[in-house]
Amino acid sequence: MGKINIDGLLANQALFKHMSPFELESLKTSVVKVELEKGLTLFQRGSLADGCYILVFGLIKLAIPSSASSDKIVELIRPGQSFGEAMMFLDEPYPFYAEALEPSLLLRLPKNALLTLLEHSPVIARQMMTGLSYRLLGFIRNVERHALHNAMQRVVDYLVQVSVSQNSTHIRLELKKNVVASLLNLTPETFSRTLHHLSGLGLIQVRASRIHIHCLETLKNYPVDEPATVSCPKKRIR
Repeated sequence: MGKINIDGLLANQALFKHMSPFELESLKTSVVKVELEKGLTLFQRGSLADGCYILVFGLIKLAIPSSASSDKIVELIRPGQSFGEAMMFLDEPYPFYAEALEPSLLLRLPKNALLTLLEHSPVIARQMMTGLSYRLLGFIRNVERHALHNAMQRVVDYLVQVSVSQNSTHIRLELKKNVVASLLNLTPETFSRTLHHLSGLGLIQVRASRIHIHCLETLKNYPVDEPATVSCPKKRIR
C-alpha cells in the first residue's frame, strides 16, 4: 500500500460525521492507522481487546480456529463497519481472530480515547449502540437460518441476496467458495454439491466464480415449489 495520510479519513466515517473539526483534530492524535496486506492477521483469538477498529477499505474475516475442519467464520467486516467494541467494553479477550481477505486499511481507536469520546458525545454513543444492536440482530437471524433452514435453503437465500445486492442475475461470488460455505455453516463439499444440484435442475449455471441465475423468482421459490423445469415470469432483474 502507498503512504496514506489520516487527514480526512475520520471525517469520512459515518460514526464521526457529527463531530466538529476541533473534536476530530483532538481524536486524530489518538487514532492509529493499521495497513494489512491480504492474508495477514490483525490479532489472534485470546488477544487483549484494548481498543476497537473501523475498516476504511478492504475486507476483514473474523473467525474461530478449528482443528477438526475449516475455521468457522463469524462475520465479514466491510468498509465503514467497526468491530471489537463489545470485548473492549467487557474487558474480555477476543473470542476470534481477524484476518485480511484483501489489502485493508483500518483505524484503531484505543480504549481510553474511545471512552472519553463517548462520555462527551451522546450522538456518537447512540450511533455505536445502534451498530452493536444491528450486529446482535444479525447474529440472531443467522442462528435462526442455520437452525431452521437446510443446506439448500441457505444456499438459495445467499444466491438471491447476492443477486439483489449486485442488481443482476449474472452474479459474481466475491468470496472464495470455502469462505461462503463457512458463512453458511456448511462444508465446502456440501456447498459445491448444492450448487451442482441447482445447476442440474436448470436453475443456475456455474462458471468458476460467476453464476448465472436463469430466473430469480423461480430460484426464490425453490425448494418450496421444487420445480422440475424452469418457468420464469417476464419481469426479472437484469
